[in-house]
Amino acid sequence: MEQFGDYKQADQFFIGAPLANIGVPKYALLFGWIGGSFKNVEKYAQYYRNKGFTVYITLSEHKNIVLAGEGKESLAFFDTLIQELSSHDLVSPKTQPAATTAPPKHTQKLVLHLFSNGGCIKLRHFLHCLDAQGMKLESKAVILDSCPGHASMASGSHFMTVGIKNSVARVVARNGVYASLQVANVINKGCAMVGLPWGDMSKHPIEVSALYAVSEKNADGNATGPRLFLYSDEDKLCQAEEVQEWIAVCKAEGIVVEEKMFVGSEHVKHAVVHKEEYWALVTSFLEKLI
Repeated sequence: MEQFGDYKQADQFFIGAPLANIGVPKYALLFGWIGGSFKNVEKYAQYYRNKGFTVYITLSEHKNIVLAGEGKESLAFFDTLIQELSSHDLVSPKTQPAATTAPPKHTQKLVLHLFSNGGCIKLRHFLHCLDAQGMKLESKAVILDSCPGHASMASGSHFMTVGIKNSVARVVARNGVYASLQVANVINKGCAMVGLPWGDMSKHPIEVSALYAVSEKNADGNATGPRLFLYSDEDKLCQAEEVQEWIAVCKAEGIVVEEKMFVGSEHVKHAVVHKEEYWALVTSFLEKLI
């Protein structure tokens, strides 16, 4: 492993040791948003390290959407991370051998913190890698920041123009992208009607990955534990209505859900605009579970 500041870097993830010794071992696994740098995602890790957690950070890239959509994600991608988590009993075999005594309960505490649709896509990939090895994740809680959303034209037009700095140019480009997506959608529906190949948006990586964030009934891997949804009325990439639809799916399964819709903060900016309230909600949520 290489050093990265006071973190260790191993393949596709970073490890941060706890900065406080508080009770039993605790762990947090952070899945960053697409394009989110280590510097930006690490700011969230500081909270966990100061609370006595060992932190694992994995970043997301734009190519993750393409690889997921084409079904070309490597099932060996997370091998080193799985080995690391296995050493702390944070993953376990999906099927336990027959025994005369009950297996020991897992006392380790693992929290998942997902950011945006990119974090959900990365989680799905990770769970698939675990499943390929016949393993499952032993998570106690899941926090969802600005996710999940839908693969909609409105969200897509904002996502594809988010990097344009000039506000006027960004609006013009966004309107152009939205119009193009509308045309593509009409053509897509026409192809479906006459039996030609078409793109089924329900199979878009954003849509299928969302289920791994909100459901515990996936055949090929699940994150378990109560959910805390943190979203905003001003988020244009994962809009409040979209997140609320996924919250309803989560509740329908009987999963314990807490949620907070912030006012005025943009995508993955809730912890910046509402810093004290954001972390107070996280603390209150975790104190009931960890």
